[in-house]
Amino acid sequence: MIKVIMPIENDRLCEHFGHAPKFATYEIEDGKILTVEIEPAPEHYEGSFPEWIKSKNADVVIVAGMGPKAKEMLENAGIRVITNVVPKNAREIIEDFINNKLDVSYEEVCDHEHHHH
Repeated sequence: MIKVIMPIENDRLCEHFGHAPKFATYEIEDGKILTVEIEPAPEHYEGSFPEWIKSKNADVVIVAGMGPKAKEMLENAGIRVITNVVPKNAREIIEDFINNKLDVSYEEVCDHEHHHH
């Protein structure tokens, strides 16, 4: 069984990992989705999302865009990170993942100059 986590917003892949209001966790076995769990994102501070994902024992994280530090933290924990996935309905993305048909042509337009209000 593998566990795949994806940041979501309005049932779609959230374009920016660090701004995701929710995360979907999928347990997949033999090409079938066994469970889906939608949870609110943990409190956001540097490293909180990767730490939370590690605590969930995720195998794979699917994202559109992610900062290099978060990616490094996840990969150092042995979690496969799939970036540049084109945002669309989360369920469709999981089906594409299972069928090895993920569209990873997304160009991240974020310059990482975030201005928090």
